[in-house]
Amino acid sequence: MSSLTSLYLPGAVALWGSLVLALCTVWGYGQVLQGRDGSLVFARRAYSSFAGAVVLASLVLFFALATRDFRIEYVQQYSGLDLPVHFQLAAFWAGQKGSFMIWLLWGVLLGIPLYKSAGRHEPTVMVLYTLTLIGLVLILVRESPFVMLTETPRDGKGLNPLLQDNWMVIHPPIMFVGFAASAVPFCFAMSALWRRDYSSWAARAFPWALGGFLVLGGAILMGGYWAYDTLGWGGYWGWDPVENASLIPWLFGAVLIHGLYLERTKNRFRRANYILVTLVYLSVLYGTFLTRSGVLADFSVHSFVDLGISGWLIALMAFFVLGSLYLLVFRLREVPTEPNVDPLNSRGAALVLGTITILTSAIAVTFGTSAPLFTAWVGKAAQVGPEWYTKVHFTIAGTVAALLFYVPFQTWKGLPKGELLVKLLPSYAGATVVTVIGLFAGVSWFHSGYLFLVAAALFSNLHKMILKGRTAGWLAAGGYLAHVGVMIMFVGILASSGYDRSTKVTLQQGVPTQVGEMTATFKGFKQKTSPREKDALIVEIVRENGKVVTTYPKLFQNARSGQVMANPDVTVFPLLDLYVSPIEYQPGEAGATAEAHELAKGQTVKLQGLDVQFLGFDLNAEGNAMEQMAQGGKMTIGAQLTVTPTGGAPQNVLALYRVDQARGMAEAPPTRLPGGGSVAVGAINASNGSVRLVFDGVLPIEAVAGSGPRLSVDISTKPLIQLVWGGFYVLMIGGLFALLHRVRELKTLEGLGKAA
Repeated sequence: MSSLTSLYLPGAVALWGSLVLALCTVWGYGQVLQGRDGSLVFARRAYSSFAGAVVLASLVLFFALATRDFRIEYVQQYSGLDLPVHFQLAAFWAGQKGSFMIWLLWGVLLGIPLYKSAGRHEPTVMVLYTLTLIGLVLILVRESPFVMLTETPRDGKGLNPLLQDNWMVIHPPIMFVGFAASAVPFCFAMSALWRRDYSSWAARAFPWALGGFLVLGGAILMGGYWAYDTLGWGGYWGWDPVENASLIPWLFGAVLIHGLYLERTKNRFRRANYILVTLVYLSVLYGTFLTRSGVLADFSVHSFVDLGISGWLIALMAFFVLGSLYLLVFRLREVPTEPNVDPLNSRGAALVLGTITILTSAIAVTFGTSAPLFTAWVGKAAQVGPEWYTKVHFTIAGTVAALLFYVPFQTWKGLPKGELLVKLLPSYAGATVVTVIGLFAGVSWFHSGYLFLVAAALFSNLHKMILKGRTAGWLAAGGYLAHVGVMIMFVGILASSGYDRSTKVTLQQGVPTQVGEMTATFKGFKQKTSPREKDALIVEIVRENGKVVTTYPKLFQNARSGQVMANPDVTVFPLLDLYVSPIEYQPGEAGATAEAHELAKGQTVKLQGLDVQFLGFDLNAEGNAMEQMAQGGKMTIGAQLTVTPTGGAPQNVLALYRVDQARGMAEAPPTRLPGGGSVAVGAINASNGSVRLVFDGVLPIEAVAGSGPRLSVDISTKPLIQLVWGGFYVLMIGGLFALLHRVRELKTLEGLGKAA
């Protein structure tokens, strides 16, 4: 690639101008803090100009992408002539630089309603908030998205095939709205500590905290559905570090909004809330460091490589960690708060236990995501698997359900046990019915206790929501509706993950094959009807009730990267999803001796005379693959194999896969196997970390000479998985009701204050 020598001036000047205007904003509000009230107009105008400069820089980048201006390195790296317009514009946030730009863009736009509504907190809040944005500006000035190439290529490298999905057009921008909003409550809290003004920051911060929680939750929902509906691995949450980077602040945010509720209603949790609001924002910065500094590049298929900004991210974290730590240590003791004098059998105690439980979840996810860093200090870096997260959160979910069952009808001083039991009796009865139905449907005795608690919590909050809605209005019942959504999700998660049935089978074209209680037949291909579409495979499935379902999964190779893409077909029924995901297609030429298999890490394929196990990828086979990827030239990845001949000793074999990123071509030289034959890497599936190996001269154990075309698929059923999405929607709607109710309360209080 040609060397990089200059900057695209319209965008670069706007970025540098935004830095100058941001510093002017800090200076202007600093003058206000020194008693020069006349500087307030200057500070606001400086901030509005700062926002305008960032908007201008963003528009320049959008225009460069829309016009496919391949003179700009970022445009050349993440777009191409073959992309439709919406994917071309989505390339804005496909890379590191663009994602920081969209984060900054949302941040400056949120600052405008912030300074208009901050009241007497405006000067200190805006100084701190602008400092959070200056950190992003400095990163973009250091790694500008407007670097130009000395020579203009005819085409770009194209967008990552995994990102060429409609959900990816809207998911990242919404997620960065949530990231940007996390700074607002943090700045209110630090402002209160700075000025020793502890009385009203929480009331103004609460709508921002709840709004950020809802937006980030919506982004998480979209990301999970994208993984389920597009990637083909059959799940919606893999506990990948990039997934966890958004989940951690969302969990801390859930704790925070309950803490702010306790402060508003009982004047408690006041000191804890300063710590919680700090954790929300710092977890966003920490997650950004983990996923964008390259430290987890070996443990996440989504993690970005280091572009030289690790030091900047560490400096940004250190600035806010040390600043907030200083204020917390020296000012927190001054914050007046009411001690929790309620008995253990009370609403207050249950809410405290609930916040501790969710806090435990956030800390556990943070620890699990950071495991490679911790283990690297004492030896070889290692990560925890999804099983660890599942075991930890099964207990946490059961505890949350038990508390949500108990809390709605409890009072702050505690009801007598007999009276509380009477109020909870309808929920007991409903949960018992659901549990009995579950046992008849096949739920294990082990899971039946969990199901009872979840159902009891669902009915308890539903009952309380109806009562609250009738007496105080439906917006006031939003919190209970959100809890109903959480319990619906819990049922969906238990059913879809604990009772799904998955079968991997190879279908010969035209030959019906039994798959559990269903019959599957590979019928051939459905030709695409437009250039933007892909040919689909036709798999006909006869269900146990005799109904025929025709599915159309897709399996194709990306023309630019050579990456094999698998798009599943999802058929939704009232009680389950039928999920058909293609694994590999073999044309079945007569007499051919080539055999292809897709293996996940640790899996073994048995061939005639050989057992071949895939150990993992070697990113240093011919130099550092991550550095090669960042440079945009040729990149080599090795597939580490252990080959064991029948009656012989295991031998290590390394099969290479070379990618010429500039030309969009891949090369996989065959590697000889012990005892004859060869193996080559057919493709690498970055979405699930698997490799497609093509063996030549080595027959499968049950080779059929002259067999017809064959399709390997994963056919699975996902019971009640729609409850996962439906529950999240209910949670979001309940949170929106609560947000609107809180904004209405805040406006009422402001109106009373003005009247007084």
